[in-house]
Amino acid sequence: MPEPAVSKELKALQEFNGLVLRCEKVSFMEVNGKYYRMKGFTDLPTSKEAQEYSRTYVDESSERTSTVGVTSSTEFTLDYYKGNPDHERIQEVYDKEQIGDKATVNIVVVDFSKEARTAGFYAIKRNVTIVPDTEGDGTEAYQYSGTFKANGKAIEGTATAVESDKDWLTITFKDGFEAKTA
Repeated sequence: MPEPAVSKELKALQEFNGLVLRCEKVSFMEVNGKYYRMKGFTDLPTSKEAQEYSRTYVDESSERTSTVGVTSSTEFTLDYYKGNPDHERIQEVYDKEQIGDKATVNIVVVDFSKEARTAGFYAIKRNVTIVPDTEGDGTEAYQYSGTFKANGKAIEGTATAVESDKDWLTITFKDGFEAKTA
């Protein structure tokens, strides 16, 4: 008797294939209207902070909790490189102690493990505030560290490389995403 067909999901669980590498989720910062790859960052973890609403109804013995909002923050540490537009934008916020809108940028995170139907990859764009922490850490390279804090909702979209940029150093972002089907 032939074995029943195994779904794509069960096959992935059986074979334990498809590990997504850290280098497959790449960030790009908008500087002067262009999105540049965020190179030279030694640390870039994102944390999600949920807002919760907890309550106990009079006819129930246990508490219920709902998530009513989610925001994110991304800590960063970078080795400063001269001429890097992302680094120079961050340095500007530190040196001029910029606040308000002057301390915000758009960041697009591209997931190279999720191909788009036609061209490009899944991406999330978000406006963030650059919150400075330290500069000058390290003895080998001059470093900046701080946090990118969410300053608005996340927008799903599609990122494509700028024409003739095989290294994905600059991208374009378009709202909306359609996944490639197998």
